[in-house]
Amino acid sequence: MRFVVCFCLFLISSVLVTSSFAQLRLNEILADPASDWDGDGEVGSKADEWVEIINVGTTVIDLSKYRLTDLSGSYNWRYAFSGTLGPAEIAVVYGSEVVRWQSENGISTYGLSLNNSGDTVYLYEVSVSDTVEADRYAYLSHEVLDDRAVGRRPDGTGDWVIFDGLNPYSGTKPPPATGCNPSPGMPVSCATPVEKITWGIVKTLYLN
Repeated sequence: MRFVVCFCLFLISSVLVTSSFAQLRLNEILADPASDWDGDGEVGSKADEWVEIINVGTTVIDLSKYRLTDLSGSYNWRYAFSGTLGPAEIAVVYGSEVVRWQSENGISTYGLSLNNSGDTVYLYEVSVSDTVEADRYAYLSHEVLDDRAVGRRPDGTGDWVIFDGLNPYSGTKPPPATGCNPSPGMPVSCATPVEKITWGIVKTLYLN
């Protein structure tokens, strides 16, 4: 009997661990576009904002359960995802897509409505019985100014950093700047900066 109880507890704990690990996270945010990010030939403050998500779990996620909103939106959803997302896969939603979804669903077309002066992006999981906050990130203005994005490095699991390759940040406020370019819909690919030193300095390090 003890074996049966232990085995049942093992199964329950395994399910809980798997469920908590198979999750969707915010991965990168660009709130103040200065480029044509959605590729429609125009630069728009509403259309070219974007939010990227990533599946850090081991199973396919049903995206129809997830919603995006910001600090002012509360439970008035800015966007409802659709489709599925496999393990380690990344998806990005542009403001132009959000406006279309809002129009199709009779919602005021505010877009993502990400404030350049600072905002909080929320990712919620919605079910019949409950609404659960899956992830959130609060950013300040210096993190997103003019084509700067803020995101996780490494993707999905790392700390939040600034991707300022298009608009370098020289300040000292956290999070740290990386010199990397924003990368909507793609994994971050950016070489680690290498310090340049002369042969004379190398000799002094090893010959003294």
